[in-house]
Amino acid sequence: MAVHIVPVLSGLDLEAFIDLPYRLHAHSPWVPPLRSQERQLLSPALHPFWQNASCRLFLAKRQGQVVGRIAAIIDHSYNSYAHEACGAFGFFESQNDREAAHALLQTASDWLAAQGMDFIRGPLNPSTNYSCGLLVDGFDEAPALMMPWNPPYYAELLASWHAYKEQDLLAYRIFRHSQSLQEISGEQSLTDAFSCRHASKATLKEDIESLLALYRRSWAKNFLFTPLSKHEERLLVEELLPIVDCDYFVLFFHEKRVCAAMVALPDLTPLLRKLDGSISLAAPFQYMALRPLFRRGYRIMLFGIEEEYRLFGLPSLLMRYMLRQAEQNPDLEWVEGSWVLEDNTAICDLIEDFSGVITKRYRIYRKEIVTCRCSRENVLF
Repeated sequence: MAVHIVPVLSGLDLEAFIDLPYRLHAHSPWVPPLRSQERQLLSPALHPFWQNASCRLFLAKRQGQVVGRIAAIIDHSYNSYAHEACGAFGFFESQNDREAAHALLQTASDWLAAQGMDFIRGPLNPSTNYSCGLLVDGFDEAPALMMPWNPPYYAELLASWHAYKEQDLLAYRIFRHSQSLQEISGEQSLTDAFSCRHASKATLKEDIESLLALYRRSWAKNFLFTPLSKHEERLLVEELLPIVDCDYFVLFFHEKRVCAAMVALPDLTPLLRKLDGSISLAAPFQYMALRPLFRRGYRIMLFGIEEEYRLFGLPSLLMRYMLRQAEQNPDLEWVEGSWVLEDNTAICDLIEDFSGVITKRYRIYRKEIVTCRCSRENVLF
C-alpha cells in the first residue's frame, strides 16, 4: 500500500506524532522522555525556542497507521548568527521502511526549499542546544540523560537518501575501574590568581545563570552554536534546578569573575524508564526507590572556559576536580562527557588523557537542496 505524508494539523495529530517512538522503541535501550515535555517542546505557543523559529510537522501513514514522522525546522536565530540559509530536520522516527523515510525527508526538504533554504541538516531536535545527532555506533547501552537513541537502520535510511556526514559528535565515558578514577596523579594546584568552589543550594540559580553566560561566550565559535534566548535560558534554569547535584557543579574564578565551569547531571534514566513518559501519583515513591541508582553515572552536560584562560591549565583542573568528586562516590560507575565535536581535538585529547573511551557516536547529516524552488503559493502544507 502507498505511503501518504500528511501535515500535523490537530491536537490528535500531535499526539500521534509524540506517540510513535514509544511504540517503535518499546523494547530497546531508548529512554522515554516525558510526554508533557515533548508536547511543550513541539508546541510553538508553549516553548520559547519557537519565538524566533518556524517548523512544519509531518506524519507518514500506511493503511491509516503512522509509520514515521519528521519536523522541518528553520532556526532564524541560528541562520542570522551563522550567516547561513540552513533548514533542519528533526524528531525523525521511522519503521524500517525506506519508502516512508525517503518520503518524509523529501517532504521536509521541499518545504524548506519553498522557504528559501539552501541545504538541509539534521537531526536537530530542534537545535544543538537540545537533543541532536543520529546514533551510528554504540546501540547496545542506554544513552545518558538527554541524549538520543535510535536503531541502527536509521543510518542506512539517511545514507540511501544521499544525505552525507557533516560532523560526528562523540560520547566519552570514564569508568570507575579506569586509572583516572583509581588514582589521579600529577596533582596540579591553582595559582593565587584563581579560586574555585562548587555550587550550593543557596547560590544554585545564580551559578546556573553564570554557567549559561560562560557557555554563550566560550562556545561562540563552535560548529552549529546558537545562543539561547533569554526566555530559553530562563526555562533551562527552571529545568536544571531540581536535578543538579551541587557536588558535581564546579566554578573557577579569576578576580571574582567566573572564567571556567562544569556541571555533570546525575543519571535519571532509571526513573524515566519507570515513568514511561507519564508522571503518575506513584512518581514520588518511584523517585525515592530509584534514587540510589541515580548516582551510578553522571553526564558532563555543560563545560566552558573563557578563551583567554585556556592555556592556564584550567581544562585539566576542571576534569581533575570532577573526577575527585566521582572517586569519593562509592556508588559511581561512570562519568560521561557528551557530546564532544570529533574535530575538537583539544577536548578529545584531554578526556582520553583521563582514560576516557568513546562509547557512542552521533552523526549530523547534510544534503544540499537542489530541487527547483517552488513559490509559496504552490506549497501544499
